[in-house]
Formats: sequence, C-alpha cells, structure tokens
Amino acid sequence: MSQLKNTYRKFSKNQLFNNFISLFSLQGVNLVLPFLTLPYLGRVLGAENYGVVLMVYAVMQYLFVLCDYGFNLSATRDVSIYREDKAKIDRIFSNIYYIKSVLVLLAFIVLAVCVYTVAELKAHKLAYFLGFGIVVGQVLNPIWFFQGMENMKYMTRVNVIAKGLFTALIFIVIRSEGDYYKVPLLYSIGFIVGGIFSLYFAFRYFNVKLVPPDLKEIRRLLGSSTQYFLSRSAAALYTSSNTFVAGLALGNYFAGIFGAAEKIFMAMTVIYAPLGDALYPYMAKKRNLRLFKKILFGVISVNTLVALVVYLFSDWITLLVFGPDFTESAQLLRIFCVLALIFVPAVMIGYPFLGALGKEKYANYSVVFASVLHVILLIVLYEHLTVYRIVYLLLFTQAIVFIIRLVGAKKLSGALKSGNLTSSDVPEDPEK
Repeated sequence: MSQLKNTYRKFSKNQLFNNFISLFSLQGVNLVLPFLTLPYLGRVLGAENYGVVLMVYAVMQYLFVLCDYGFNLSATRDVSIYREDKAKIDRIFSNIYYIKSVLVLLAFIVLAVCVYTVAELKAHKLAYFLGFGIVVGQVLNPIWFFQGMENMKYMTRVNVIAKGLFTALIFIVIRSEGDYYKVPLLYSIGFIVGGIFSLYFAFRYFNVKLVPPDLKEIRRLLGSSTQYFLSRSAAALYTSSNTFVAGLALGNYFAGIFGAAEKIFMAMTVIYAPLGDALYPYMAKKRNLRLFKKILFGVISVNTLVALVVYLFSDWITLLVFGPDFTESAQLLRIFCVLALIFVPAVMIGYPFLGALGKEKYANYSVVFASVLHVILLIVLYEHLTVYRIVYLLLFTQAIVFIIRLVGAKKLSGALKSGNLTSSDVPEDPEK
C-alpha cells in the first residue's frame, strides 16, 4: 500500500470534524491575528493611510484570483477523488505549479502596467510592489492539496507561526503614519513564510514528487478549472472591487471607512468559509445530505444571532476596534449585518452542496451573472457613488447570487428525491 494511502487512512477518523477544526483555525489565524493589529493600525495610520493598505490588499486579491485560476476548488476535488493514486496526485500537483509559475509572472506584469498607468496607484507604488509577496505566498501555499487530502493540521501549525510573526512585527515596525507602506511588506513576509513551510510539509509528509510537465494534463487542468476561475474572478469583482472603487472614486479616506466595516463583517462570517471548505471534499465523496441540512440549519441560526448582536452594538464595536477616526463605519456595518443574512446561506448552498454534487454551474454562473451586473451598475453610478450606495449595491448583488443558487438547490433536491439524478450528474466515488 502506498505511503500516500497509509497517510490518508491514518488521519481518516472523524476527518470531517478534524478538517473543519484545522480549516477554522487556519482561517482564524489569517483573520484574527491581523484583526488584533487593527486597533493599533487604525489609530497609528489613520483612516486615509489605512485605506491605502486596504487598496493594496484588494489589488493583490485580484492578482491572486488570476494566479489561482480556480484551482483551489477544481484541484481540491481532483485530489479528493484521486488521493490514493500517488502517480495521479504527483501529476496534478506538479502541473498546477507549472501553470501557476507562468501566471505569477503574468500577474507581476499586470501589476507593473497598472501601477505606472493609474495615478492613484503610482502615488503609492512602493506599497503595491512590496505587497506582491502576498500573491507569491498564496501561490506557494498548496491549500487545495491539503483540503483534498482532508488533512489541514500541518498548514495550520505553520500559519500560526508565520502570521504570529507578522502580528508581532506590526507592533515593532509600524510607528507612524509614514510607515503605511511597510504593512504590505509584513503581510508579504507572513504569506511567503507560510507558503514555503506548507510546501515542505506536502513534500515531507505526503511524499509528493515533482514530475516533468505534461501538456495533456495541463490542458485538462486548465479546462476543468476555467469555470471555477470565471466564478472566482466574478466574485472578486463584486467583493474586493468595492474597496478599490471606493478609493478611486471617493479617495483613500473612504476606502478606509468602507474597509473597516468590511473587516468586521469578515470577522462575523469567518467561521463559515472553513466549514464550507471542509464540507466540500466530504460531500463530493460521501454525499451525506442529511448531515448537510443539519449543518445548514445550525449555520443560519448562529449567523442570524451574530448579525443581530453586531447590528445593535455597531457603534461601540467600531469605536473599540478602529478608534474615533472611523465612526462613520458604524452605519455601514449595520448594512453589512443585513448582508450577512443572505451571504452566509448563499455560500453554504454553493460549493458544499451544488458544487460537490455536480451542479457547479449554478454555483459558478450565479456569481458571474451577478458580478457583471454589479460592475455595470458601478460604472453607471460612478460619478454619483457614496460608500453607502456601494454597500447597498453589494447587498443587491449578493441577493441575486442567493436566489439563483436557491433555485439550483431546489432543483437538485427534487432530482435527488425523485431519483432522477444520473450518474453523470454526481462525481463517482473512486472507492466504490
């Protein structure tokens, strides 16, 4: 029996719960540790310079979507299905990194062109170039591999150390408003260190081997991941684009005001992304619909309670986290609380359910359609934008995603109940 198979079986007991805990810890580290620095950064940098930092991070998320090309979803599914076939895993792993190497170079060229042609970016070009390490670190990190193997504990340990280092350096290095450009550098250091050590664990504990490029496999990987790339690109347009557009249209101060409220919204919903990521490979293999329904009901209940509490105490929370320079963020946060009520169930219906059971098109193209509409409306309203209108537009866009996915979920549930779902609709379990 292969070492890969032995490793998988060794950690298979209670794998869904263990994988969720590891993913939640990883997501918590990625958000909570930086979140500890927010009160400090908000007060030291002020809303305007903090807005520059958020704009840099938004641009890096665009570029990462390009470099990832949807592999965090398509490759997770491939690894989940073929994880006991070591030769296949080696081909998938190697060729994805060959593809990403080319995409990283392309992303840097795109960044350089944008920085030297857009005045608002050129004014802070050092911050943008220092922040590119965020993209490099995320590309190095094979999170899709560990999710597919349903074993995230090594990555979690590494990221606790790497992001802990980043957090400590924030308090040591950032001393004045003029240090704002150093924040993207520290982010880059944290992501790159985490990426390098995560790669080490993939090679060390799963015995992954690099094999020569295979053009046929590269074409297959690109083809199977294109719809995921379109979905993620579209999602980036109506999520990360809002902070960026706020900065371009209204100035860095309003990018900071908007971004502060959005950060708290992200903290409110942090638990659901790792839960969905843990459920995705599990549902692809086990198709346990009864468990999914129980989890979905629990998620909606908890999310509603959290949104209500944050809504009622938004003024106090904003003042505590960011300081008096961000008081206007409180009103935005109340709108974000309403957004959370539809955002979370839309996320849970997406890949843990529709994507895992062969109905990716509902999950993917709901985002594509909504984001195209979002961008069109941003362009139409550009001269009349306010931070409030941006959040209301985001609320409208997310409602469209939720409705389309809900229609898809009802159709899929009906097909499952009637037995009309064909074998081609649901991916085969290789262990059967």
